[in-house]
This record gives sequence, structure tokens and C-alpha cells, in this order.
Amino acid sequence: MNCDEIRAMYLAGETDDLSRAHLVECASCRAVQGDLEIGRRALMDPTIWEEPPAELGDQVVALISGQLTSRKGGADRRERWMRPLAAAALVVVAVGLYAALRTPSPDWEVAMPGTDLAPAATSTVKGWNTDSGTRMIVAIEGLAPAPSGSVYELWLSQGPLHVSAGTFTAAGEIELWSGVSRADFPRLWVTLELLDEDESPSGSTVLDTEA
Repeated sequence: MNCDEIRAMYLAGETDDLSRAHLVECASCRAVQGDLEIGRRALMDPTIWEEPPAELGDQVVALISGQLTSRKGGADRRERWMRPLAAAALVVVAVGLYAALRTPSPDWEVAMPGTDLAPAATSTVKGWNTDSGTRMIVAIEGLAPAPSGSVYELWLSQGPLHVSAGTFTAAGEIELWSGVSRADFPRLWVTLELLDEDESPSGSTVLDTEA
């Protein structure tokens, strides 16, 4: 699941082990969790889901023109329809909040084709430049699951310098982070790595922007 899906679940009050694990691991979602909680509570207010009266539109026009304030009992009538109007406003706020929290357009996007070790694999990488580094969403198709005892690892490289952006085990949409900028480390590539103490890239490259 990607960040948009996890945030939508949170707003809907639908959390499970997968979404909780994502929040633990994803710094981006944790950063907006407080705002998500505000939106979730607003959506839980039952007045949001009340059906507004049919005459609400006429009442709004009358209020703007000052007609309601000149009638006897006008304040009571305003109070009766102000609640659904406020509820409608809450819906607008909640929807706007979710739209603001949705992942913005990436700062860059690049194809990362499969190599001879994975000729059927294709992928694209979308990247967001942040103050703490680079956030990336890698969409991969046609890559077999990593064998037992192995993982795939994404690297950013500049010549002989390599920085890991994290590991995964299967194709799909994966969110990964690196503490460096792609402007400084332009090559993106994925290797198949054994789970061992060796932290350097292996020679088994399966995806590569330079392929």
C-alpha cells in the first residue's frame, strides 16, 4: 500500500497491522499524522452526515440579504439550519485537508529498465526532494520475488560512491528514502543482495537507469 492509501484509511478510521507498521516506518506519514487525526475526528462528527433541509439554499440567500434578521424568530431559524451548514463546512475542510495531505506531484521521474538478469522487469521511480534527502516511490512490474535469504536493494550512485535507499522483497509500489539528493547521486539501480554482513552492492543488478 502507498502513502495515499494509508492516509485515506487513517481518515476513515480504518487501521490494521499493515497501516500501523507503515506509520512506524514512514517518516512522511508520521509528519502529517497530527493533521490526519484532526481530519479523522471531524469526519467522525455525526452532524457532518445529516441531510441538510431542502430550503437551505434559500435560507443562505436570505441571510446574506439580511431578510432573516428582520423576521420574528429569525435567530431560532438560523440556529436550526446553521448546524447542517456548519457540518457541510466541516466536510469541505476534511476533503481539503485530505487533498492537501495527498502526495504532491514528484520533483522528478525516471525509468529504471530491467537488466539481462531481469529482462521482463520494468520500473519507474518518482522522487521528491526534501530537506532531509530524497523520498522515492518505485513502481516495479515483472520482477520475480527475491529468493529466500535475499532482498532487493535500491542504490543511488555517483561513480564509485553508493548510498542505499532501502530494501524490498517483491515487485509493486514501494516507498523508499535516501539521505542524499539524486542531483548528487544520479544513477539509480537495484541489486539482489544476500542477507549477510556485507553492506556493499553485489554484482547482481536487476534494474538500472543506465541499462
